[in-house]
Amino acid sequence: MTIEWIRFWIVAVLTLLGILTLAIAIFGTFRFQFALNRIHSAAIADTLALILFVAALALHEGAAPISLKLLLVVGFQWCTSPVSSHLLTKFEYMTDKTLARYCILPDNEKSRKDAAK
Repeated sequence: MTIEWIRFWIVAVLTLLGILTLAIAIFGTFRFQFALNRIHSAAIADTLALILFVAALALHEGAAPISLKLLLVVGFQWCTSPVSSHLLTKFEYMTDKTLARYCILPDNEKSRKDAAK
C-alpha cells in the first residue's frame, strides 16, 4: 500500500512539472518579441514537457507494452523537434527582411544561394 502512494506522488509531481514546463513555454512564446526566440522557447520546452508526461505515464503503467510505445513517442519527438525548429528558423531567415537588425547574418551572395537550396 505504501509503494502505491509513493508511486502516485511521483506520478503527480512529474505531471505537475510537465504542466509547469508547458506554462513557462507558453509564457515565453508570448513574451518574446523576436520570432527566433519564440521558436527556441517552444522547441526546447515541448520536448521536456513530453518527457515528463511520458515518464509519469510509464511509471503509472509499470512494465507494460504501452511503456515501450511511450518511449518510442519520446524518441520520435526527440528526432523531429530539432528538424521542425530548423525549418521554421530557415523560413524566418529567408522571409524576414529586417532580420539583420537583430542578429548577424552572412553577407555574401553564395551564403544566400546555399540557404535558398
